[in-house]
Amino acid sequence: MKKVLFYSVVICIIATFASCSTKTEKTRVLQFGSTNNEAVDMGAYLNSNVNGVEQALPSIMVIPGDLVLANFKCLKQESYQGKQYAIRDYNTYILKDDRFKRLAAYIQDAFNDENYPLNDLEQSMKLLETKSASDLANNLAKDTRTQLLSTVRPDIILEMDYQSSADVKAPSLTSYSVPSSEKNISFTLRAIDAYNTKVVASISKSNIKGESTTEAIQRMLDSEMSSLMQDIQKYYSGILTRGRDVTVRITLDNNCPFNLTDESIEGDTYADWIIDYIKTHTVKGAYKMVINTDKELSFTNVRINLLQEDGTQYGVYDWTRDLQKNLRNNLGIKATNRSQGLGEIELTIKKI
Repeated sequence: MKKVLFYSVVICIIATFASCSTKTEKTRVLQFGSTNNEAVDMGAYLNSNVNGVEQALPSIMVIPGDLVLANFKCLKQESYQGKQYAIRDYNTYILKDDRFKRLAAYIQDAFNDENYPLNDLEQSMKLLETKSASDLANNLAKDTRTQLLSTVRPDIILEMDYQSSADVKAPSLTSYSVPSSEKNISFTLRAIDAYNTKVVASISKSNIKGESTTEAIQRMLDSEMSSLMQDIQKYYSGILTRGRDVTVRITLDNNCPFNLTDESIEGDTYADWIIDYIKTHTVKGAYKMVINTDKELSFTNVRINLLQEDGTQYGVYDWTRDLQKNLRNNLGIKATNRSQGLGEIELTIKKI
């Protein structure tokens, strides 16, 4: 009887280990550190549809506004070919005012808690160390902010301006070190769509009282941040539904041997083919044509999808690349991407 019991136990143990081994091989269960410590089936995760909401959370970057830059003499106006351009020296400003680092980190932590993807200004500036702040491209001056946005490509920038009553008296604007019983502090935080510069949400407070600028602003943000996030989420949900608003400009190179009004190999004119493409590759055919000449096509309010059918991200660069491919494959023409702003699509068609 004892032998029977012994063998039964051994068989059960072997079966249990075999079952566990098979399960491990089949599912590869991994721990993702979720708050409820639930294990996630990696195989099921990779084979499941992408969560469009998670994919589409806007990426955030906090930057100083022009007011604080000007206060630190880190904002200059320069002219190029008769046009005025703002030159923003973020690196110098970050070194001079450590209040910004504290406030930016505080705001970033709040968005990080809600799983927003973040871009840190100081780290992002390192990507631009090999580029000049006055980089010239296509005869247009490109300041540091434009370079930064084009390189990092955040969806929403949080532009922060603040000033205390001690700032104007202090030789240095690190006002928390200025002896004062209480300061009058003003603060503005604007959430801006980096693609079209539209202000989508904001916090603006004046007469904030406190001995420390950073601590007083942080206390104020505790009560205001939730509302700001809700406004950003509402705006971005609208983009997911209606598409991102961009501009599209198609021009001809000087050596191009044909006009946009000439007939293409498809039978339509080049212009008509491009117009039809935009109609069928925008959300509900949303666009407004503003220029239609022999040498140029220009559109505003062009609404493009942010997500593909499987839920993966689809951005302005993807849309532009697909248009280039279709021009090459269907019309046999080459188009060079000369876009500069995040929400500006500009292609120049060269000779075949």
